[in-house]
Amino acid sequence: MLKSVSLQRNSVAKASQIAWRCLKQFKAGTAELSTQAFQKENVSGSLERTFDDVDYWHEVNKRNYVLGKGVGRGIKGFGFNIPSKTETGLFENPYLTSPEGLRKFSRRSLTHAQGLLDDMRNNKSFEGLTAYVMRLDQLSDTLCRVIDLCEFIRSSHPDSSFIEAAQACHEEMFEFMNILNTDVELCDTLRQVLTDPEIKGKLSNEEITVGKILLEDFEKSGIYMNPEVRDQFIALSQEISLVGQEFINNTDYVRSNYIKIKCEEVDNSGINKLLISQLPKDVRGKYYKIPTHGYIAYSILRSCPDEEIRMNLWTAMHRCSDKQINRLDQLLRLRAILAKLMGKESFAQYQLEGKMAQTPQQVRDFIGTLVNYMRPKTIEELKFIYELKSKQEKREIQPSPSEQDIASMVRPWDREYYTSMYSLQQRRDAIDDEQISSYFTLGNVIQGLSDLFESIYGIRLEPVVPKTGETFSPEVRRLNVVCEQEGVIGVVYCDLFERAGKTSNPSHFTVCCSRQIYPKETEFSTIQTGFNSEGLMFQLPVIALVCNFSSSTDSEGKSICLLQLNEVETLFHEMGHAMHSMLGRTRLQNISGTRCATDFVELPSILMEHFARDVRVLERIGKHHRTGAPISEKLLLNYLEETKFMQHCETFSQAKMAMLDQDLHGEKVIKDFDHFDVTAAYQQLERDMKVLVDDKSNWCGKFGHLFGYGATYYSYLFDRAIASKVWDSLFSSDPYSRVNGEKFKECVLKWGGSRNPWRCIADVLNKPELSEGGTEAMRYIGQSEDL
Repeated sequence: MLKSVSLQRNSVAKASQIAWRCLKQFKAGTAELSTQAFQKENVSGSLERTFDDVDYWHEVNKRNYVLGKGVGRGIKGFGFNIPSKTETGLFENPYLTSPEGLRKFSRRSLTHAQGLLDDMRNNKSFEGLTAYVMRLDQLSDTLCRVIDLCEFIRSSHPDSSFIEAAQACHEEMFEFMNILNTDVELCDTLRQVLTDPEIKGKLSNEEITVGKILLEDFEKSGIYMNPEVRDQFIALSQEISLVGQEFINNTDYVRSNYIKIKCEEVDNSGINKLLISQLPKDVRGKYYKIPTHGYIAYSILRSCPDEEIRMNLWTAMHRCSDKQINRLDQLLRLRAILAKLMGKESFAQYQLEGKMAQTPQQVRDFIGTLVNYMRPKTIEELKFIYELKSKQEKREIQPSPSEQDIASMVRPWDREYYTSMYSLQQRRDAIDDEQISSYFTLGNVIQGLSDLFESIYGIRLEPVVPKTGETFSPEVRRLNVVCEQEGVIGVVYCDLFERAGKTSNPSHFTVCCSRQIYPKETEFSTIQTGFNSEGLMFQLPVIALVCNFSSSTDSEGKSICLLQLNEVETLFHEMGHAMHSMLGRTRLQNISGTRCATDFVELPSILMEHFARDVRVLERIGKHHRTGAPISEKLLLNYLEETKFMQHCETFSQAKMAMLDQDLHGEKVIKDFDHFDVTAAYQQLERDMKVLVDDKSNWCGKFGHLFGYGATYYSYLFDRAIASKVWDSLFSSDPYSRVNGEKFKECVLKWGGSRNPWRCIADVLNKPELSEGGTEAMRYIGQSEDL
């Protein structure tokens, strides 16, 4: 039976190859031809020049700059209101030449989705049921192509009319999706497919995996509840979304814009007189009004010797309004009610189903192991504050103070002040960031990434001049991702330069993911296609990387983008996501690339941060933008050593936040529903964790990730711990190892979400005992040296 399925796939592959040859005429100027044409115009070093030589890029891309000027509104309106002059639409989707084109594409996709749905309902034959999971995946792909596109446009497009259209299309698609998520007939049929031995025997492993994931999603949506309970579930979900968004929108606000302290106390506190002169007084002139945000607040926190003033100011800076705490309280209670409605003991238990961690207890085991492992290192980092504070307060300094001695004396409002003092007295002179950045042009870094990927994965980045209309700004660069064996395997659009109104948060968007061309699929006008090493026709993944790097003018008057090392790390991180999408070549889109477990998805990107902090990698990349001289190892080592200052404290702080996320979504909220106190729970956790204890503020109301992550904030720290072990195992001895790059690709990247992530980790670390996860596996991951 499996053989017949394989033969059927081979027939589809042959038909797809014929379709592909026909498409070459339809899609003139394919990615491969565009790359060749670009290289003919080029000299060596084209990838660097594409990002570093502004005049060169303006020349090779002049048709897009001319088009942009022709609109009359500059880049903001680039190309979209004169579609007759464009070769294509955004991301080569011919519909996307205007906001109305986006609406048309959305309506067309909905019509196609409805047709798929009708076919699935009407065809319950044996053949129809064996194709059911594949059709569900195709239905999902049809909707996700619009939803993912709209997510990108809403976040990054500079044209408000496109954003408005994207918002409308996004809402329309989500409404349709919500209807599907509560469709009992769809769920029943899927369950039949997965439980009937004869039908299941015809399915591939990927189809079974996708079917199980979709069935879990159905069940998590409460599909088998009676109508009254299901209505409650939907109402709760909507209310959680509204309250959560309101909570997020108010996390930046403090309880009060200033605190009042008597003038004589401030005047005698040792605060710099220049700072004091900038402080307003109350109407009676007896109190200074010290602001709780902005430059003056942080300057006073760093320079005020008076601990009571520091404590009062720090507390006010981290305190939110009672109304904001009420929002958080309401959010947690709504989630607790939803969890109870679903028969769970906590929202954390409900949320962690299907994750690597599996249960709240295993998350606590991981965090607890990490905390115990990191606490002595963290205390050691705080020892200098203990010594400086003891000396300033004329206390006896214990030669070998205990952890309790240090932890009880050093409070969070001490950190900025004594760190500043320590910097002046004992630490090396700060490394000149400008000196470092002179060696890291954006083009150098992109070329360095391409060289690294070619060494470890056998893929490289090749620049392509976009067609007119293909990007929303002529400043966007297109890179084809080219594999040694398969040719072009994906496209990355790099929107990396700052512009007015652009978000400053680095982001990675999967505009569309890799997946095999579906049986009988004939509409290729809105997708780019290629073949894998098996000769199967695939939809190419399309990725957008968005950063906000600034350019400056060099001594010759040319614009150049120089990156700080933290920006290099950011670019490596985001490109790690992109490569996961490129190399996760599963046949179904529901498990493609980054469509994997939430607490596994950051592993490839965080692993890339290790490369970005490795001297051997940085030495290959770093060359002075004017002289071409290589960066010195000493300069790099000094800088990297400087970045390690207080790193264990940072990790410990992340662990505290992860544990807070568990506490506030744990069983206590349900068991003590009528008396649960959010602020008290936060302050008790701080006392229990015993490091930089905050038992004064209600900062939990400013922790916006409590909504976005909701019991999964541990994920980033968890993936950092896994990445640390992978780096030590595979790349610490040679970051350019092809053998170990292939191992990571074969054990982790290529599987996307089609394989149990614990098995991926077990294979890549050669530790089969980790393959099933569980308590001991979580504890093992928590014992990580370099976080």
